Amino acid sequence: MKISQKLFLAFVGLTSVVLIATLSLARWGFDQGFISYTNSLQQERLEELAVSYSELYQQSAYDWNNVSKKKFAQIIRQFTPLHGPFEGAERKGPPPRPKHKPPRFDGPPPHLTGEARGDLPPHLRDSNQTVPPKRRRPVTALYSISGQLLAGDKFDILGSTISVDVTYNDQVIATLYTKAVVKVNSISAEAFSKQQLWTSIWIGLLCLILASLISWVLARLLLIPVREVVNGISHLSKGNYNERFKVAREDELGLLMNDIDHLAMTLDKNRTAKNRWFADISHELRTPLSILCGEIDAIKAGIRPFNQQQLTSLEQEVMRIKHLVDDLYQLSLSDVGGLKYHFEPTDITLCIAETLNSLADKVSDKGLSLNFIHTKTITINGDKMRLQQLLYNVILNSVAYTDSPGSINIDLIEELGSLSILINDTKPGVPLDECELLFDALHRQDSSRVRRSNGAGLGLTICRNIVEAHNGHITARPSNLGGLCIEISLPTL
Repeated sequence: MKISQKLFLAFVGLTSVVLIATLSLARWGFDQGFISYTNSLQQERLEELAVSYSELYQQSAYDWNNVSKKKFAQIIRQFTPLHGPFEGAERKGPPPRPKHKPPRFDGPPPHLTGEARGDLPPHLRDSNQTVPPKRRRPVTALYSISGQLLAGDKFDILGSTISVDVTYNDQVIATLYTKAVVKVNSISAEAFSKQQLWTSIWIGLLCLILASLISWVLARLLLIPVREVVNGISHLSKGNYNERFKVAREDELGLLMNDIDHLAMTLDKNRTAKNRWFADISHELRTPLSILCGEIDAIKAGIRPFNQQQLTSLEQEVMRIKHLVDDLYQLSLSDVGGLKYHFEPTDITLCIAETLNSLADKVSDKGLSLNFIHTKTITINGDKMRLQQLLYNVILNSVAYTDSPGSINIDLIEELGSLSILINDTKPGVPLDECELLFDALHRQDSSRVRRSNGAGLGLTICRNIVEAHNGHITARPSNLGGLCIEISLPTL
């Protein structure tokens, strides 16, 4: 089943449940409200009766014994309708006279068959219709304060009843009772109730049809961005990383589209980096191999003699290839997490001092000066060998790319829970937009800081992986000395 069909069925099902619940509650509320309205009419009728009986009590010399039963019944009939949605006693007394006087028949009527009965007047054709049906009144009773029935019908006043006190001079002289309506059984009331029921059903069906149409439209509209996402993923699966979503949305689908765009950009960037990686590696390997092949061909042809000088030249090219292969191996290990780390409390100040001692000869041969004055012990949790490798590569990079005479300053800034190692060198510098590219593998910078050593441009990439393994980060920016500033941030103990 398609998503559009599922959405359509979900919308229609939810609408149906809400409609059924709403109409059921509305129906229940209508019945309860109608019964409550009927009982309120009964309450008003009893209040009017109470006023009349209070006046009757005053006219009878303040004694109910002076009132005749006929007078009691007359007042009750006066304020009691002969119709209405009530459950009550049937009307007593003779049936009402018909409006048209029926014709007289001499003698007793013979036993009539169905055919002969058709000759009779309409009100005498059916034996069940010879007397009009008895009409109902609401059951009403008047009780004295002593519990004596004064007028009306006798019934259980302890049940569901409505009562109103008859008062005179703020004193209760009697109580009126009537049965409370718990069920509407009038023909007109039932007809009205059925009419309301069918009206509600038709309204519900109309709303359901309208909701179905709206659900169908909404399902199609909501699936438009989903189809765009599917098409975008299809382009990615085919290797087309240049397709972008042109619709700007602020909802979850918009976030998904932005993530897919970012994924496409990342895949395109990785593919470009992979192609550049292969090209750079092949170039780095082709250069020393070309030199080796040329030197060997020259020796074989007798153009150059095979002596110590030529052997040293060949050794330099072989060591260059070996250095490149070692860097590639170290980088591959760091990328896949294959470098082994043994974390322990390590004095970073001592690591820097030992690294500077190992680079003292290269710094002096280049004509540079190293400035590092820090005797305070700063302990971090790290691998001493990897930290020395990190510091060696970063400082050696500054030595290789700093013009002579120049200087390299190393500063430590200790903050709460972190340590920043700043390595600043003098000219030449690096533009700000290319600083972060220095940590990309085999990155070549077209500026005054060209590669001046036998390195392949993998050292800073390995340094970044080592720093990240120590839960830190490394950044590059232009130095205030005119060169480059490398900042290494590491957490402290």
